[in-house]
Amino acid sequence: MTNQRTHAQQFTSGQMGWITENRRPAPEHLRLMLRRLDSENEYTYAIWRGADPSSVIGFREPANESFMQAAGSADAMTVEVRLPGADGEGRLYTVGRPEPANGATTLIPISDKRAVRVFSNEIFTADEAAVIFYTYYLTDAVSQPHVLRELDLTQELSEER
Repeated sequence: MTNQRTHAQQFTSGQMGWITENRRPAPEHLRLMLRRLDSENEYTYAIWRGADPSSVIGFREPANESFMQAAGSADAMTVEVRLPGADGEGRLYTVGRPEPANGATTLIPISDKRAVRVFSNEIFTADEAAVIFYTYYLTDAVSQPHVLRELDLTQELSEER
């Protein structure tokens, strides 16, 4: 394990800090954090590359506009990622499996009052999401076979629960 800091994390409460491997390897840490989501007290978890790994508070400023976030519960969560588009502008995407969505949607809680609607192929367990998060942690990207559905930020993305 290493004490190297590259990525920061934020919880539902707004608490932020570096992800370190002082206690456990990064893949195990990410899985543990995502398993904490319960749709009652812990709704969200996010990571991003910190701007200044040499600083204890260097996580406060992101190194770029990219991040990954999850919301929901350990049994059913959505994963979103912000990545640069072909034009260099940041775009927000929902991560999904490659199989076609069956048209049915599910509401995933993101707070006490709000939820987002996702397709069946965009719902993950904490263990499945941990693999996606770890790939992002290593590469700042989402790997195959996962697919990305761009979200229209001009539209309201959440609704009342």
